[in-house]
Amino acid sequence: MRVLQPEAIRKLAERKGQNNSPVLSLYLNIDPANAVNRRGGHKVALDSMLREVESQINDNEQLRHFQEDAEWVRQKAEFHLPKGKSLVLFCDVSDSFFFEENLPIRMANQAWFGKTPYVRPLLEAWDEHPRYGVVVADREKARFFLIAMGEIHELPEIEQEPPVRHRSAAGSDHMRSQMILQRRADKYSEEFLRDVVDKLRHVSQEYNVEKLVLAGPEEVTAELHKLLPKALLLKVADRVKISVNSKASEVLEQSYPAIEKIERAQEREMIHELVTMAHKGKGPSAKAVIGFEATLSAANQGRIHRLAYPNGYKAPGYQCVSCQVLLDHAPSDNKCPYCSNGLTETEDVVWPLSERVLTTGGKVEEIRDEEARLELVSAGEIGAYLR
Repeated sequence: MRVLQPEAIRKLAERKGQNNSPVLSLYLNIDPANAVNRRGGHKVALDSMLREVESQINDNEQLRHFQEDAEWVRQKAEFHLPKGKSLVLFCDVSDSFFFEENLPIRMANQAWFGKTPYVRPLLEAWDEHPRYGVVVADREKARFFLIAMGEIHELPEIEQEPPVRHRSAAGSDHMRSQMILQRRADKYSEEFLRDVVDKLRHVSQEYNVEKLVLAGPEEVTAELHKLLPKALLLKVADRVKISVNSKASEVLEQSYPAIEKIERAQEREMIHELVTMAHKGKGPSAKAVIGFEATLSAANQGRIHRLAYPNGYKAPGYQCVSCQVLLDHAPSDNKCPYCSNGLTETEDVVWPLSERVLTTGGKVEEIRDEEARLELVSAGEIGAYLR
């Protein structure tokens, strides 16, 4: 997930290549949850995007560069083993610039050919998805982690350990020496934890952290909690017992229940608000809609800001082969009511619906909380906030 760190995005945006050799930027949805992708549908979408970009290039030299880049992208997509939901590729073959990253989130299919890598979708993804900070500390060592979109990333540049360690030694005044050493150790421990708080404040501001998890021995997390300023206290989601030497995967596993609890509560709040708004407002001035037909209609008009449906929800429907309108049922003549062309039946119209929302800059929420799912299903199964 290195590409979704601000520093990595900034470096990509600031890359300076050759003047006459643009960069090909590609965002490809490879989500295996889509049956079409499992049958190679993402390759068809890739070819379509590349052909469209190529048709807009008039300069012969730039066309040659594009064709080189497009071939590299096609090869990557051909032999790529899906490790996420989206594949990001940037390349300029003539300048030996290649970048490849898998993302755990669904992104709209996009292809761009310009002077610099097109990073705007990455910036938007960074802004839209909440980030959680985890500090794992004892009295001698502190490690900081960032959790976003179900993945964990350690921030090694601010890992810290104490510069001095005290140990006891035998002597005639052993008891007194031990007391002095203990006072020094306690003083250092407090100073060390205050330094951890300062680092935590830096992490929270730098990465716009939404919630914090304090991890480590119980007595250390309790002391750390007391030292936090009010702004950080309000962000603390939980305190958990984790060894400071745990692997990142173990930190994620033991921290995630607290994060999941937050996200489920947010889902319940969002769905309750959505249903309430949909029932209050009707017609052109409505701010939300509930129900399959109303949601498809809003999508066809490009009005959906945030789509919500239960995780795993599928529904049959129809799609126009020409204008791509989505319908829950077909007219008796099987013709599109907008352009009069033919309709094709699909076993799951929710997938192209969500793709339409992503392509037009909206968000897609798959609701997992059971209480929120039940409220949404009873209200109409699917709904959306409108622009």
